Amino acid sequence: MAFAATLAELQAEASCPICLDYLRDPVTTECGHNFCPSCIHQRWEGLQDTFPCPVCLHYCPGRSLKRNTQLCHITEIVQQIPGMRGKRKRQEEPLCKKHHEGLALFCEKDLQVLCAQCRVSSNHQDQPLIPIEEAAASHRGMLRSYIEFLTNHLEDAKMEHENQVAKLLK
Repeated sequence: MAFAATLAELQAEASCPICLDYLRDPVTTECGHNFCPSCIHQRWEGLQDTFPCPVCLHYCPGRSLKRNTQLCHITEIVQQIPGMRGKRKRQEEPLCKKHHEGLALFCEKDLQVLCAQCRVSSNHQDQPLIPIEEAAASHRGMLRSYIEFLTNHLEDAKMEHENQVAKLLK
């Protein structure tokens, strides 16, 4: 079972966090995350001056990206592992309970995932919708920042507790 988990982890590392498919000609951001060039450029389309990483929200000044040749070769090797192609997507693709279609959109106002048919329903026509992968990357980044904040807060509280205990023991 550990071998299967390792293969799944390798597959995840060879996948773009935006499109969830295998990386195509991967590029690396300043913060070390990897994307398909077309995915990251599409994500940054229309932005000026600040270009946040979709995973950690680190700012990448000037759209600074470097081609990752080694990861490109690793991804090509991972794709040749029998039974690995597309397995991740099939396992994770949820279906709309109403229309039985793949959920591909996220409504930012209602915080709901939607299928293409839900998009045209009267409830969501005029609401901001983004691709589900983009929403997931954005929310992962927000969660990481919350975790970092809470971790720092916990460390501060521990230090304050230690200081208080030290004062009491004097």
